[in-house]
Amino acid sequence: MNINKGYNPLRLILVALLLLAMSGCTVKLIASYDETTDQNVTALQRKMETFLTELETKDGLPECSYSNNAEFYTQAKVDLSAIKVRVDAIPNNDITAEQIVLLASSLNDLQALHQLKDKKTTTEGDLKCVSSDEIKVLRSAFNASFTAILKLELAKKRGEAN
Repeated sequence: MNINKGYNPLRLILVALLLLAMSGCTVKLIASYDETTDQNVTALQRKMETFLTELETKDGLPECSYSNNAEFYTQAKVDLSAIKVRVDAIPNNDITAEQIVLLASSLNDLQALHQLKDKKTTTEGDLKCVSSDEIKVLRSAFNASFTAILKLELAKKRGEAN
């Protein structure tokens, strides 16, 4: 009969080995940094900034109409779709994927606003464009979205997002 309760050298060795094995494993809760996502999001931000700046300079001119800028929306949606497909293909990248969905929603809202301005132009006769004040708010919102996406990617690069 063993009077030494609780002390089992074999059990102690097994627990030590288990702890040692577990300390060498890292649990990855978020995707790693993706340079392509970083570059594509940065490129899209530049396109958006160029578009908003050009829209500001076209205020009151026929060039500010939605119909004269529809190609931008098509290209931006294609870019966002490509980014979304890539982001979705990376395991544990749900946060970035959600941010891309929000960015796409903002783009759709901008497009709807721009189309609404065109409708007002045709019904009232005066040319209606997205105003400078509206562009300032839009620029700030889009830049906040782009910044959030890029901050997350850069945090992943530094290993801070794990």
